[in-house]
Amino acid sequence: MLGKELLIDILTYVLTIIGILNPFGNVPLFMTLTKDQKPEIRKKMYNAIVFAGFGIVTGFIVAGDFFMKYLYKIGMDELRVAGGMILIVVAFRNLLGLGVSKDSSGDRMSEKDAIRYAITPLTFPMLVGPGTISTVMIIHKEAGLIISVGAVAVTFLIMKFLFTISDWLDKVLGEIVLFVLSRVMQIFIMSAGVKLISNGIKGIFM
Repeated sequence: MLGKELLIDILTYVLTIIGILNPFGNVPLFMTLTKDQKPEIRKKMYNAIVFAGFGIVTGFIVAGDFFMKYLYKIGMDELRVAGGMILIVVAFRNLLGLGVSKDSSGDRMSEKDAIRYAITPLTFPMLVGPGTISTVMIIHKEAGLIISVGAVAVTFLIMKFLFTISDWLDKVLGEIVLFVLSRVMQIFIMSAGVKLISNGIKGIFM
């Protein structure tokens, strides 16, 4: 009986985290932003997104309060401003075709650059932003460590599965659709950055 209640609690929080992370929307977005990379590089980027995302979220569950409140003495609003600035800069560079290293060819990045790009900005702050961090920290306080980490693990397993079938999704969406989305999405990413900064500034000064 206790195991069944625990499973129900985890599934309930999984749905909450899925609503924040939006893997069904973010996976196609990440596909458009990595479409020019070699298949093996894309696979490594997807793995980096999943593992880095799980690590960041779990890290904030375990030690988020300590680092934010006592070590760095910052709040969620400051994190929103910083995350928003990262999104704006990255989107601007992508729109202008900047930031490709000499080890890269055209729109293709070296493996080192690709992993870095997968972690920042794809994982943080695009996937794991202030909203996700604050949500999982609240879940931790309400449900405890086991349930919160279990819910996060299940959510990222779902994202891992979606990345696994990305080749099939790629064929369904088509190269032209992915190309158009990759350019249009930069505007939305920049807009999301502006919104994060705006909300952060309001929280700090109002």
